[in-house]
Amino acid sequence: MRKFALLVSLLIMPGCGETATPADSAGADVGHMPFELTEEQRAGKAIFESMCWTCHGMSGRGDGPSTLDGSSAVPPTFHTLDFARSSTESLLRIFRSGVGGSEPNHPHMKAVAEMLDPEAFANALSFIPALAFPPELPGSALAGKAVFDARCAGCHGSGGAGDGPDAGLSAPLAPADFTADPLIANRDWGGMFRKITGGSGSAHSGSMPAWGLVLSEDEIWDVVAFVATFQPGVLRPPYWID
Repeated sequence: MRKFALLVSLLIMPGCGETATPADSAGADVGHMPFELTEEQRAGKAIFESMCWTCHGMSGRGDGPSTLDGSSAVPPTFHTLDFARSSTESLLRIFRSGVGGSEPNHPHMKAVAEMLDPEAFANALSFIPALAFPPELPGSALAGKAVFDARCAGCHGSGGAGDGPDAGLSAPLAPADFTADPLIANRDWGGMFRKITGGSGSAHSGSMPAWGLVLSEDEIWDVVAFVATFQPGVLRPPYWID
């Protein structure tokens, strides 16, 4: 009963629902970005989020709705070092059949490629390394931003400094400042995952609820990946920014 009451409080908590305005809406405050997308990646993001996610999932883990209902084979996860550090050219080689080939070797990918012109297909592939960032964590910083903006920014602020409009709700304990959080500075990703999952209570100088009751493990890892970007120098930058 106590667990059920906490779950209800999480769902109705101001600033923690899913009513946030999409970050790319006109006039919206996009808040902190984990990195800058290239022009090709921005175009690829639009394609991925309109077509590719149905099989690959919004975080690129191969868990889209088409795979869950059995209508499509489960694709590989993009959360590997190879995908995270691959150029568009190398990804094109992966998705084409053989050296010098011009067609994707997977029947479903062949159908997708036939729907897109070569430039659009290449743009979609260029977005994969961005979705897989950071390679040292199992989460996606880009996917984590969407969860953070909807669930966490109300208390922690769009810049992660613990100064969101609902920060006063946690008084007398202030929300964590991710721009100076020692768990992030020490790269204690397991500790950050446990902190978000179980809630901070009074043990970590905050009163964050147990998000493990609402978010999946993958979503929590996405949030960990995103908040890790609040402290410059902690993560190795994406290869196209090196």
